[in-house]
Amino acid sequence: MKPIVEDQYTAARAYFLCVIGLLFFESAIHMPLYFLELRNRDRPIVKSSPTHFKLTTYLHKLNTLPSFIPFLTNHHIPDVFRFLVFAGLNLMWGWNSIEYSTDYKLYGWLCIANGGLVLLMASRTNLFSIILRIPSTTLLMYHRWIGLATIAHGTAHFALNTKHDIDTNQLAEAFSSTRIQVGTLAWVALALIFLTSLNFIRRRFFEIFYYAHALFFVFVIGALIHATKGPEFLLPGLLLWGVDRAIRFWNNFRHCEVTDVTSYAGDVVKFKVKGAQVSHPGQIAWVQIPSISFLNWHPFTIASAPGDKEAVLAIRGLGGYTKKVQMLPDNSKTQEVATGEGDMMALKSGIKIRMDGPYGVGGVRWGLHPVTVLVAGGIGITPGISIATHIIKRGVLAKSTQQQWHVHLLWVVKEKIHIKWFEDELRLLAELLADRSVPVTLDVTIHVTGVKVNRSGTTEIYEMEAPYRYTGPGVVIQGRPNLTEWFGKVKTMRYGLDSVVSACGPRPLINEVRRAAAKTSWEGCHFHVEEEVFEL
Repeated sequence: MKPIVEDQYTAARAYFLCVIGLLFFESAIHMPLYFLELRNRDRPIVKSSPTHFKLTTYLHKLNTLPSFIPFLTNHHIPDVFRFLVFAGLNLMWGWNSIEYSTDYKLYGWLCIANGGLVLLMASRTNLFSIILRIPSTTLLMYHRWIGLATIAHGTAHFALNTKHDIDTNQLAEAFSSTRIQVGTLAWVALALIFLTSLNFIRRRFFEIFYYAHALFFVFVIGALIHATKGPEFLLPGLLLWGVDRAIRFWNNFRHCEVTDVTSYAGDVVKFKVKGAQVSHPGQIAWVQIPSISFLNWHPFTIASAPGDKEAVLAIRGLGGYTKKVQMLPDNSKTQEVATGEGDMMALKSGIKIRMDGPYGVGGVRWGLHPVTVLVAGGIGITPGISIATHIIKRGVLAKSTQQQWHVHLLWVVKEKIHIKWFEDELRLLAELLADRSVPVTLDVTIHVTGVKVNRSGTTEIYEMEAPYRYTGPGVVIQGRPNLTEWFGKVKTMRYGLDSVVSACGPRPLINEVRRAAAKTSWEGCHFHVEEEVFEL
């Protein structure tokens, strides 16, 4: 079978345009909801009658279920379909008979084309996200896949040419060429980026993963020298990266003032920062704390809502960097304020902090639907607080509307004392809703799962040295939640209304949410799930 296009350079350009077209198709999926949100900014969209066909409901259930092959991937059906389309484009334009050494150039061109595409999606101030409204999580997914395609095509190009040179006894002569040496260096840079991006390295040694990506510029320079053509693949991404860096450099002059630092039981430190405001609920910011490191920047979800004067960051000590954050109250020469319970310290901050962001466009237009379901595990409550605050404050500004928003929050924590992380925020939301004219309802359920096994083999609830009493809205229940039953109650309470779901927590919890949402969805009500993985 012959390749679709004989000219390899033309094939790479066609592939490049096909992937750009795929991204515009992603935009066409999400852009209508964005305009719908602009039109309905002060009110939710209420569909009170069943409008879903059995076939669309069945497809929705399939799309909502977690991965059928969790041992290979956690992506669910829509993402698997995306991957198959993307992989199909690589196979279609990369098909080659590989009869002659000149055929190997195709994989070099596809490597450079993918390199240009990965640059387009690498910047934080991403035009595909901002202008085309493609969710940041979708762009990150494509960024990873395109990165894998880049190293795959580059390795094929390098391996096939090296094998040919060995078979023809031309290896020494080939590697004496500056062009070949530079190309080999570009491939080595790609290989190092790939190795440091492996999951176990990225999670345990984030700084190595983060800074190793700077090697991509070794690849870019090497590719421009090695190839006779190709700037049109790489220069657009470099231009967008340059714009992104200029914006981030300008943000460095922005004054960010830490107004409060609070340390909680459970290795959580919460910062309140003036000088950074989110434009969408659930956005992230890259944070640098000079007293910990001048080089390390880490991403954290902001718990604030659009319009809030302060950005709230909750950081839990799960790794080396975040563990050091827990020591800040002791190292910052700030004054401790006694709480009387010994489990929390509120401090006047002398801590300096730098923030890059906020960044991110979500896949769901929060507040557009009448029912919002928030399921969180541990510190995964952070985006849920942002979303709930956003919807309730929208309701405060839209008292005249006849339609209502309904927010259902389920929070799973290991210990009861962990509720204090966001008790103040939950209490504030309840105070806003004390005004009966606000067209929003808030239902809060908190499950405490922590137990210990005594010598007799029975389980007991964790007991605190000083008993803690939750004073916020909703109920606190001991034990793990039955998510299918809880989703069923939401469906009964909001009969005939579509719901959007934010699931944020460890992977097992998210998978359970997906199964419950799929099982509970029916022709009169669909639960649309947006997920984010967080450790407890």
